Amino acid sequence: MPSKEVIEIAARIKSLKIQGARNVSGWAVKAMALEARASKAKSPEALWKELFLTADYIAGLRPTEPMLQNSLRNALRATLLEINRARTSRANIRTIRDATAKFGRNYEKHAARNLELISLAGAQLVDDGDTILTHCHSSTVEGILKQAKLSGKKFRVIATETRPKFQGHITMSKLSAAGIPVTAIVDSAVSTFIKDCDKVFVGADAINSTGDLINKIGTLTIAHLADDYGVEFYSAAELYKYDLLTQWGAHSLLEERSPDEVLDTKKFRKVKVRNPAFDVTPARFITGYITEKGLYAPQALPAVAREVLKI
Repeated sequence: MPSKEVIEIAARIKSLKIQGARNVSGWAVKAMALEARASKAKSPEALWKELFLTADYIAGLRPTEPMLQNSLRNALRATLLEINRARTSRANIRTIRDATAKFGRNYEKHAARNLELISLAGAQLVDDGDTILTHCHSSTVEGILKQAKLSGKKFRVIATETRPKFQGHITMSKLSAAGIPVTAIVDSAVSTFIKDCDKVFVGADAINSTGDLINKIGTLTIAHLADDYGVEFYSAAELYKYDLLTQWGAHSLLEERSPDEVLDTKKFRKVKVRNPAFDVTPARFITGYITEKGLYAPQALPAVAREVLKI
């Protein structure tokens, strides 16, 4: 049974109080460190079993997010390496706990550095006078646009509300607070405004082995329209979002969330509600992925991601 602190973090992840792939992954790694610290295991093997079960528990909360799976996998790898050292040295259970905590601290620094690198790379794609369309909320897209503003570029943003959870409101609030002109639109108005845009910037929940993008529902529609009107379409994504299972033939999972997010199902008892959270945008609609290693065509990204993930 995971510790009380881990269960609390898990509840916040499941209820979307913690949302966004980067935030979820950061808290998941932190939960692993907390579990290691709280563990009363008497042997390295017992600690490994506890941490493995904790990682499996947390991963199951968001099975559609590769960044979470990859982060937990690397946390377990760091712990396993320390356990192997313990078998051939004087290292004890405390040093193994410390190694898990150290991975958590390094992960935070690494994630912050990746965001900085993506922001710098993406800001170079923003030109003076641009009108940029965003969808949902992405900390990487937010970072890019704030960096472009800091570099002195003048541009405006059109942000969708992103129903049914209205994550676009987060984007509007963050960008307007940074002094960036923002216009809010409902999702269905994208076709009216896309022709006046120069670029589209979205985040990513996952990227598969063919370079396709899995992102918030509505992204595919925007990508289609951008292609029709010749508007550049970019996804800002850390390479940890690569879904390595897809290279062995697995399909990326697409979460479908509660109908109650869309309608009051008690009031509309006879209405069937579908609420898919994500859709898949084919690589052919994507101009490029903005990553911590630079800008890549969709077809090139999987090879770069595998190198970073050491697989």
